[in-house]
Amino acid sequence: MTCRICLALVTSLAFASAATAQPDAFGTDAYPGLPPNVRVTPIASIAIPLGGELAPRRLSTRQVAEMGAVVLTGVGHLVASSQDASGAYIPAVMAGWGSYVGVRALTEPGYLTDAGFTGENAGRAWRDATLVSLGAFGGMAVVGTAHGTLDTDGLLVPLLVLYPAWSLTQQFLVQRMLTRNLADAGLPPAVITPISAVTFGSVHVPNWDLTATTTFMGAAFTHLYQRDGNLWPLGVYHGALGAFAYVWVLDRGSWDEVLNGPENP
Repeated sequence: MTCRICLALVTSLAFASAATAQPDAFGTDAYPGLPPNVRVTPIASIAIPLGGELAPRRLSTRQVAEMGAVVLTGVGHLVASSQDASGAYIPAVMAGWGSYVGVRALTEPGYLTDAGFTGENAGRAWRDATLVSLGAFGGMAVVGTAHGTLDTDGLLVPLLVLYPAWSLTQQFLVQRMLTRNLADAGLPPAVITPISAVTFGSVHVPNWDLTATTTFMGAAFTHLYQRDGNLWPLGVYHGALGAFAYVWVLDRGSWDEVLNGPENP
């Protein structure tokens, strides 16, 4: 009971911290519609000195809170998995962050496009995400063939239908809430990519093979997002790869195993 209470507190804090923080007055989240002679100053910000020719940039309270909320969401996922509560936690995360996106979309014109829910650079984004994902599919097929788990029946089809919604949520958290905010802080892609990749991979601990694989895929997808700014192919392919990984690589044959792992891994 104590663990479930802690989990609820972590989830609530994650959503509340991002939702109540002040908007960014320096970059892409500037207040729309204000006269040009009016400047809005955030309550608090953080400056990250980079040295060299790059000047320090400031992150608003909202941006710092968003990144903190991503971390709290990841910690909550690990706690939920350890308590066999992923079945309740995942819908709560999707509903909470979906509400956050909805509120900002209603109050900030252009927010969805800015976040990556866009058709911009679609051709190149889908092409390269397809190429990366085909390589991953090929690797999983080899593993599935070797282990005799190359199954296309049963759980695979419903996973392919349902999992992309969760994977798109994850890509939004990693790419828009973390990668984009780190870029706004002035960090170079060579620094941002490993940070985002490790963050994405770490939520799959303690399955170290899956952690390593998702860290690699996280690096590839983070690179594509920084270049194209498009979440759609990343979310869709993440969902498809995850569905096949559960069946072909992890050999999980029930919803309980998908959400909480096998009883005797």
